[in-house]
Amino acid sequence: TLCNSSELISPKQSLTPVELVESSSSFITISWSTCSPMQHYFVLFNPLPVSCLTADNENNIASSQPRSPLPVVEEKWKPQLQRNNVNNTSASGSVGNSAIPEKERQNIAERLLRVMCTDLGALSVVSSKEFIKLAQTLVDSGARYGAFSVTEILGNFNTLALKHLPRMYNQVKVKVTCALGSNACLGIGVTCHSQSVGPDSCYILTAYQVEGNHIKSYVLGIKGIDIRDNGDFIHHWVQNVLSEFVMSEIRTVYVTDCKVNSSAFSKAGMCLRCSACALNSVVQSVLNKRTLQARNMHEVIELLNVCEDLAGSTGLSKETFGSLEETSPPPCWNSVTDSLLLVHERYEQICEFYSRAKKMNLIQNLNKHLLSNLAAILAPVKQAVIELSNESRPTLQLVLPTYVKLEKLFTSKANDAGVVSKLCHLFLEALKENFKVHSAHKVAMILDPQQKLRPVPPYQHEEIIGKVCELINEVKESWAEETEFEPSTKKPRAAGEAAAAQEEDWFGKNEVYDYLQEPLFQATPDLFQYWSCVTQKHMKLAKLAFWLLAVPAVGARSECVNMCEQALLIKRRRLLSPEDMNKLMFLKSNML
Repeated sequence: TLCNSSELISPKQSLTPVELVESSSSFITISWSTCSPMQHYFVLFNPLPVSCLTADNENNIASSQPRSPLPVVEEKWKPQLQRNNVNNTSASGSVGNSAIPEKERQNIAERLLRVMCTDLGALSVVSSKEFIKLAQTLVDSGARYGAFSVTEILGNFNTLALKHLPRMYNQVKVKVTCALGSNACLGIGVTCHSQSVGPDSCYILTAYQVEGNHIKSYVLGIKGIDIRDNGDFIHHWVQNVLSEFVMSEIRTVYVTDCKVNSSAFSKAGMCLRCSACALNSVVQSVLNKRTLQARNMHEVIELLNVCEDLAGSTGLSKETFGSLEETSPPPCWNSVTDSLLLVHERYEQICEFYSRAKKMNLIQNLNKHLLSNLAAILAPVKQAVIELSNESRPTLQLVLPTYVKLEKLFTSKANDAGVVSKLCHLFLEALKENFKVHSAHKVAMILDPQQKLRPVPPYQHEEIIGKVCELINEVKESWAEETEFEPSTKKPRAAGEAAAAQEEDWFGKNEVYDYLQEPLFQATPDLFQYWSCVTQKHMKLAKLAFWLLAVPAVGARSECVNMCEQALLIKRRRLLSPEDMNKLMFLKSNML
């Protein structure tokens, strides 16, 4: 500190010999002065790891005055000396766990858990030497009870944090249970979707419901996949986890991937397939190289191989690769078409790149006409996947319109000549086989005031209206117990007409027709805001809307990859038991 006093003393000034003012067992005060009007500087050496450098600049003391220390300055340090001595005496004695109250220990444990949930890689960081040194410095300089050894008082940070993990898990679990068990909605949506990271995979169980005018999601559990686990085993795991959070009478719509046995989930509620997985299966079943070879479509195989070679070029990826859209597809989209669409999008840049590299042989082997035709078919499929995976607004009402749009696309291209016509016929067959439209999709489409029945042909209208009435009939018993929504009074009719009208109103048919006769929205509405405004007018439909529109069309979310990577890393390194890992991932998803 004395050597770094250049900011206080000019190099041209001459220093007088350093003078010892006072020395004791607790501190040493040193004074020095310059040839200019003298200033006194004092340095306090304390057993705590803190050095204080102060200067008495308030009064300009004459240079002829003797350099003896002022008594006031000594008294100024005496109270600090006494306080430090008291703290150090209490800290230097036998310090036990009682030095920190239990409430303070819980606060420290909570902060540690928040650090872990921010980045689960911190499981090993919080026990490292550098982290302990940082904690020691913070405790020494700011702790209420004086300086003490962090390792002696707190012990291992992992052990301390995990000791309080069940307490915090139960606190957050109660909040999630209360949210999912609220009477504000008829039911919830549940996704059970797998995510692969290298050779390993895990399932993520997530619940969705409407809170206010927004969709709220809660990650309820994560489970590593074993090759011995079948669909029934996954179904039992899902039901066991759900039983800890929701009552059995709450209606549930499940969204699963192709690895889960949907028939097992259908016993507990409606089970839908992830739309992104379904469209991915459509594309892969058609562009499978074995299928193409069996149908003598060698030119398509050659085009796919060339596009994969171009997309795999390291130099090309640095100069011309870029995202084809602002929003990326969901994690479960793993289509073979990405390289083909990338080459089509960056074709001019690719030609320029290989022209400079004098490697035009790959470009010459590229069938540009077939590439353009395939891109015209596959680009709408990928765009549909991106729209269906939107996480900021409802998407279930888009499934049936997407099916109709792709069906029209493939049908229009099926009349072309050559290999494109054959491919479109294959796409039509694969679409009908893999992209299933269920009753929930049809009802959700009607609940969008911008669409209603417009996307489907007229001959399907009565069928879809019947599906809406069937769903109202299935859940009407739970509505009868609720008193918040009272049906509006009707004018008296004749006895026969009143009985018929009452029966139709019970099934909601009149309400559906009244809603469909209203004009369509021209702009994209906020669906939950709309149904909040018309709740008294369309009571039964509003209840369906707040349930079904909270169910996502795609089961995988953008955060699934990161969560699975961290969960599998913990599993491989055996940092935590499976139970503690699941609790920590639950806190990470629902607490922060």
